[in-house]
Amino acid sequence: MKIFVTGGAGFIGSAFVRYVINNTSDSIVNFDKLTYAGNLTSLEEVEHSSQYSFIHGDICNEAQLESAIFSSKPDRIIHLAAETHVDRSIENPQSFIQNNIFGTYSLLNISYKYLQSLSKSKKKNFLFHHVSTDEVFGDLGHSDNMFTETTPYQPSSPYSASKASSDHLVSAWNRTFKLPTII
Repeated sequence: MKIFVTGGAGFIGSAFVRYVINNTSDSIVNFDKLTYAGNLTSLEEVEHSSQYSFIHGDICNEAQLESAIFSSKPDRIIHLAAETHVDRSIENPQSFIQNNIFGTYSLLNISYKYLQSLSKSKKKNFLFHHVSTDEVFGDLGHSDNMFTETTPYQPSSPYSASKASSDHLVSAWNRTFKLPTII
């Protein structure tokens, strides 16, 4: 299987990439902007693997993103790229809105276009996996209760609101356009 990962040089993304390369025969195309959170050093152990390739790119650059997806021909898209951290979102909400909402929209739009280009058998195996955050559910405070997938969304910062928005976009593309998704 070929997996297209956005944000694969981040903390979670690089752990995922290393795991896949070291434990499966799947291949990874890592599409990352390399902002403050991206660190190619964390991928040094897999950078020379024939299963791994890196594309320096921005999910908000639709032409670049479309070219990367259509040329790599993935079976799965795993969307990890995001602006993160509550405090940073309070200091600069605009970058969170741009990257987490518009970037996700761009990725969904291009993924749907890509899905339409696939053969019937390839369509059956395609999946868009969106990685969210528990922050979309709000704050637990000192409660012993845990969030579940049925907990209502109650974002409380620009970060959590932008991630909740991206979750809702993914749900809408699944329902409206039948894009196969998991959040």
